[in-house]
Amino acid sequence: MNVLHTADWHLGQKFFHRNREDEHRAALDWLVQYIIQEKVELLIVAGDIFDTDNPPNYARKLYFNFLKQLVNTCCEDIVIVAGNHDSANMLDASKELFHLLNIHIIGHITNDRAAQIIEIRGQESGALKAVVGAVPYLRDKDIRKSISGESFEERVENLRSGIQQHYQEIETALKPYQNKNIPVIVTGHLYAAGGDRSDRPNSIHIGSLDIIKAESFSEDFDYVALGHLHRHQQIDENRPIWYSGTLIPLDFSEYNYAQVVRIISFEAKKIVQEQAVKVPLKRKLRTYTGSLEYVKEKLSSLNHDVELDTWLKIEIETVHYSPDLLSDLEELIKGKPTEIIILNQRAIQNNSIDTDTYQNLQSLQDLEEIEVFRMCAQQKGQIETEQLGELESSFKELLGWMQERDVE
Repeated sequence: MNVLHTADWHLGQKFFHRNREDEHRAALDWLVQYIIQEKVELLIVAGDIFDTDNPPNYARKLYFNFLKQLVNTCCEDIVIVAGNHDSANMLDASKELFHLLNIHIIGHITNDRAAQIIEIRGQESGALKAVVGAVPYLRDKDIRKSISGESFEERVENLRSGIQQHYQEIETALKPYQNKNIPVIVTGHLYAAGGDRSDRPNSIHIGSLDIIKAESFSEDFDYVALGHLHRHQQIDENRPIWYSGTLIPLDFSEYNYAQVVRIISFEAKKIVQEQAVKVPLKRKLRTYTGSLEYVKEKLSSLNHDVELDTWLKIEIETVHYSPDLLSDLEELIKGKPTEIIILNQRAIQNNSIDTDTYQNLQSLQDLEEIEVFRMCAQQKGQIETEQLGELESSFKELLGWMQERDVE
């Protein structure tokens, strides 16, 4: 049996007010063809189908059209669970209709764990081929009750315990299938210990990154299909617990991630083959940090091997701020399928700063407020004496106003 695992589509995402529709459409069209080509029988989407709980109409059309294209193909069953970005209500609204097409949607959880157990049967033979414990993103209110007076640490630990208990209940509900010699697959949309997302610091579940450990997933599970972390990765090298990653890079911090889907082949309960397959991209994201000369060299040699414009994030390390830098760089890439989305100028140490004082500084508390202001002004580059005097005067006025407000 061939199973395809994907997650974190984020349809409808706005990227600095820019639309990702063409990229997502191309990725989904490719995915349909790949599923047919590889004779995938079961598709699992482990959450974050949409980027917001109220996605734009074009994003909904992409979703429905994708599912429509898979009807009456080799892909006989589709399991979709909600992620933290999804509206569970919106996904569940169509679940009864989709169930007639063997598209199984779990947005909300109920008290009935049997409702999360999905049997995968051959459409012609009716024979049981696999079983899926479909677990969506578990919200705080879904798995525990608030306790008056509990501390932050207690809340984190209680939430972790609630998630672990939910997976134990799923394990119990799946016990009858363990002797049927079929794959037992479980989904999740969460942070798991061992998962790496170091350059995307935003966290879910009140700031606790390692929310559960790999041991929380029973060894009776033959494959755990996770979503939420955007990097393709295995959280335990000895067990088949995987994040699939995203279809397209969703942030400049993800430009060097591998955008893949995972395909897993089972013989009975055993995984006999698995691989990560790269999704062909219609657009690339690039980020360059360094001197102006370095960045100009990179822009001159930029490889345009994709159909849509390459989006750039640039950070120039400079002593003096240049107000005309953006127009200068845009002139360099004029006529090329490239767009600068972010341009930052980062100050490097200026020789005009009193370096002895700067290097020996132990704390900002060692300086008066006006001295800190002068150092910041010096780092911005050359400022005329008369202009610096006016700036200092304005700063002192603001400082006095803040001190008066604190007293009040």
